[in-house]
Amino acid sequence: MKKSVIRHSFSAAVIAVIVFVFATTAFAAWYFLSPSDVADRLESPALAEAFRSNDALLVNETKSQGGYDVTFLGIVSGKGLTALDSAVDTAKSYAVVAIAKQDGSMPDTSDEDFDNVPFFVSPLIKGQKPWLYNIASMNGGYSACVADGVMYRLIDCDSLEMFADRGLELIVSSTDFYSTEAYNYDEASGLVAPNPDFEGVNLVFDLPLDPTKGDFEKARQYLDTLWEDTGTNGAEAAFGQAAAADKSVELHDSDKGIGVSRVMTYEEYQAWVEQKLAETQELVSKGEYSAASLERDRSDYEDKLEKVKNGATLTMTEFEDGSYTVILTYPETGVPVTRNADGGIVLGNQP
Repeated sequence: MKKSVIRHSFSAAVIAVIVFVFATTAFAAWYFLSPSDVADRLESPALAEAFRSNDALLVNETKSQGGYDVTFLGIVSGKGLTALDSAVDTAKSYAVVAIAKQDGSMPDTSDEDFDNVPFFVSPLIKGQKPWLYNIASMNGGYSACVADGVMYRLIDCDSLEMFADRGLELIVSSTDFYSTEAYNYDEASGLVAPNPDFEGVNLVFDLPLDPTKGDFEKARQYLDTLWEDTGTNGAEAAFGQAAAADKSVELHDSDKGIGVSRVMTYEEYQAWVEQKLAETQELVSKGEYSAASLERDRSDYEDKLEKVKNGATLTMTEFEDGSYTVILTYPETGVPVTRNADGGIVLGNQP
């Protein structure tokens, strides 16, 4: 069987990504290779053994979209890795996804058009901004292998078990990185949903880890330190690449830490407002925020929502420390805008 190797990375700084390719034509989960078979083909016998253990979770869920059948085969982490040798990082989670073109024409890695349709496979954490926290920032990488129309992708990232009590999703999209054009994030639920207007693959799978394995405090500490400038995790570099690939997101470095700017639709900002008001109401109930200030916030939010509804563009920048800024811009109206001698803005022609 033909096998070729490609190397690629999310972040040139730290995230090593290995791509192999082999294949089989398949249209139902039981025709695919098992996760352990995939690990064996990728020359990781220790990981293959982990996928054969009782601690591995076999999912075998298939979803179809845009001419592709995508199957989430399974995942292993934590206890399932502790008995392995040093060839496998026991602080990681490993998941396997199969991606097949319905016409059986998935190109081989040696084909010139192999990279014509990129795929981004990543876990997401419920309640965490998906453009900040995904495989690119969680020290992740992947391996993949092709022949006869099926690509198997084995992803790895920092262990997901600590987040099991929060809830997790797995996304597969035909993008280079997480794309705010492919998915809509619901601030209230903390979950993503496919954007129905996106032209391409933008699937979402439940990632059903055992909630009893979650560790909320460990997860909190992990999230708090993930963006620290240690020079080892590569989160900033990874998201620099993500921002370059997704023009709807911009990355900034400031005295408040890393900030991520994105243009929000009316529905996205409305959901953000509802979540923010609910959080602020809790502070009012605890006596940590005044009711009068809450009403001023509400009035400000409603004013911005009305402006967005009437055509304004809202850009929000969120920082690591939890603070944010909002900028409203307006479409051109044909009215000239100038500044007077003292720096004030003047609309229209002046005599």
